[in-house]
Amino acid sequence: MLQKIKRLNWFSTPSKLLPHGFTGICSVLLGLRITCHHLLGQADLYNEYASIPYSVILFCVFSISNAWAGYKLASKAMKGTQGIFRRCAIFQICLSCHVIRFTPQITHFIRWLRGGTYGFQVVGAVLCILDTLTALATVLCTLSFLQAAREEWHRAKEVSVAVVFGTFGLLLLSTYPVQLVFFGQDWWECVQERYPFQAAGMVGYIYVPTTVTFSLILFGCSLYQRKIISPQGFGIASSIVILGILVSTVLNQEVHIPDVSTQRIYLPCEEPPSGTLEATIVEALDISKYSRIFLSNFLGIDFQQKS
Repeated sequence: MLQKIKRLNWFSTPSKLLPHGFTGICSVLLGLRITCHHLLGQADLYNEYASIPYSVILFCVFSISNAWAGYKLASKAMKGTQGIFRRCAIFQICLSCHVIRFTPQITHFIRWLRGGTYGFQVVGAVLCILDTLTALATVLCTLSFLQAAREEWHRAKEVSVAVVFGTFGLLLLSTYPVQLVFFGQDWWECVQERYPFQAAGMVGYIYVPTTVTFSLILFGCSLYQRKIISPQGFGIASSIVILGILVSTVLNQEVHIPDVSTQRIYLPCEEPPSGTLEATIVEALDISKYSRIFLSNFLGIDFQQKS
């Protein structure tokens, strides 16, 4: 298997200027570096006035380049899988856009633009369009993966189950871009005032790790298509990667930046009145609450002392 992987063309497909393999390696390595940096609680994105996170920008450049190269290579895949590979490439581009959009420096830049009314109106209109397009593409691409899982069920049930499992997690991540579209920039700034490290949490604990995970799964999928790995190997490896990165990032965000960030799936700007339907939804979809229960019961972490 290792010999077959080494023989893959890493540096010249679809072109030497846009090598799919090389950009993928750079994207994954940079993403893992950023993710590990955050898992150790040493994130440098906490302050919106901090220097521009060049490592994050470079990561997004490699990720988008890799996705575009993958889109162009989709025509070489089996006829029945070309569409899903193209949608995966679009989804990867959307994830990279979400990484950039949720960086705290973008919010600081928008606040600075408010000093000039015309400039802010133009940028605000462009952002609104981009937010809508990326959120819509994210949701539609994610839902399309369920169709791929259904088609794969008769050939390899292990692969189908792994795709369904991953799709469910990706749907949860789609909620933040959708809320940004519906509630706008004012909502996002209000959330950051309520949770000062929320932007850092979005980037370092959610969207960068998700992009890395998705890239690794796509690489595994390409190996599966080439029959370099078995369906069982692909399904097991995908599940391990998803669970490993998901659990570690969710728990570590709660350890390193509790109270100043949150993992609520539905994230209103202001706390809804107790007893209302909105409050019930917030409570039911509060991943921070479940993470704290686990960390308190199994690792003995006292969050009252931390806060």
